[in-house]
Amino acid sequence: MSAAGDLFMDQYPELPRTPVPVEPYVSDAFYDKERTAIFKRSWVNVGREADVAEAGQYFVRNIEIAETSVLVVRGSDGVVRAFHNMCSHRGNPVAWEARGKCRYFTCQFHGWAYDTKGALVHVSDADRFFGINLAENGLTPIHCGAWQGFIFINLADAPDESLEDFLAPVTEFIDGYPFTTMVKAHGYRAVENVNWKTLIEAQMEGWHLPYLHKNTLARTATDKGKRFKHAALKAFGPHSLVSSAAPETFSPSPVAAISFRYGVGTFDAFSVENETEGKGPKWHGAFDLYHIFPNFYVGMLRGTFFTYNVWPLARDKTVWEVTVYYPPVENAGQLFAQSVGSVGLRDTLREDAFTHEQIGRVIGSGAKKYFHLQDEETAIRNFLSAVNERVDA
Repeated sequence: MSAAGDLFMDQYPELPRTPVPVEPYVSDAFYDKERTAIFKRSWVNVGREADVAEAGQYFVRNIEIAETSVLVVRGSDGVVRAFHNMCSHRGNPVAWEARGKCRYFTCQFHGWAYDTKGALVHVSDADRFFGINLAENGLTPIHCGAWQGFIFINLADAPDESLEDFLAPVTEFIDGYPFTTMVKAHGYRAVENVNWKTLIEAQMEGWHLPYLHKNTLARTATDKGKRFKHAALKAFGPHSLVSSAAPETFSPSPVAAISFRYGVGTFDAFSVENETEGKGPKWHGAFDLYHIFPNFYVGMLRGTFFTYNVWPLARDKTVWEVTVYYPPVENAGQLFAQSVGSVGLRDTLREDAFTHEQIGRVIGSGAKKYFHLQDEETAIRNFLSAVNERVDA
């Protein structure tokens, strides 16, 4: 029995310690409640400002659980805006490509056209319509904001809180990280047969590293033969932090040892302790992984960061997007180091994805009614409490 104050859960006496019911993972009715209570009301990340760096650049984000397609565009005035990707005439998407650049969005059904600020500027055969008011029939706007170059939207008619207030508990610790100095290097996308909460929760604890990742990430991020313990577990309202320390001893593979001469790749950066003095983010460990409720992660390491976007497609089907960022490559050695890191991270993610689907394959059997969480899984408790609080409301 742990002494008082020895448990991460002791920080949060309001979190329950009871078993977790399985039903919300397999219930279509609960999934429908999540659609309305969470994904149609929460701030969610849809991309980076760098994705729309120039006027007229746009991208489309289809959000199946919210039953909409979102068009994000930098207007001719330089402002980044978000709209429902839906023509006012008969509902056809005005942008069919995933990304591009244009001066006008012209519906390919009947030719109605909108400018990059969402205004309706052309109605085909306008004299045969009955009193169309152009000013009232532009693209339907979506609340849109940015923080550290990350673009967030909120689909509610009136969000419960501003983006700044929503992120406030987390920004105190993250602000100062050099996000804008890094560019997309590579990424992965997987469509998994699993409930979105299972996928989210699997990234909320490192306790599984010595078991699931014993031949991959565990060689970099944990001390061999020792039980894994987080450097920190924190709850910031609905958001969470999961942090791991660098191992006491680290013996890189021969290939990793060579890559270390030229830079730190994502995979091996788990073994590099961060400097906590001076300006910059408030580090808790070598790897600080922030979960931004409901479906976004920012994983920060020295010299590199990555993001997870988790998008439910159905109660038992989810998209997992992983994007890795580095400073721009300046020589072949740096490219080599990044490539070594990408392979190590890829293999770890494949182990995760396989396990997610294994759970998704059997969780609906009814064989188990409850799950049991321990102290190293405190962030999962916080996440589920946030989900339940919104669904119950």
